[in-house]
Amino acid sequence: MTAYANAKDKDNSRIYLVADTTNEIDEYCAERDYEILSRPKYVEPGMVCHHFEWVGTRSRPPIWTISRPYSKK
Repeated sequence: MTAYANAKDKDNSRIYLVADTTNEIDEYCAERDYEILSRPKYVEPGMVCHHFEWVGTRSRPPIWTISRPYSKK
């Protein structure tokens, strides 16, 4: 299951996080001293692809990656 979080750093900059579990997000925030503001239950996939930072332990799933066309050479 995918987990989302809105957090802020010491400078009050917003950071949008996505991972496989809430524990991964919690560990990431604890290491960087981020404060979690909210945990949305659903986020539009386009928003996740463009604005959310993957913080999970495995590589970013293809569903959350923006596809790019092949270069024409």
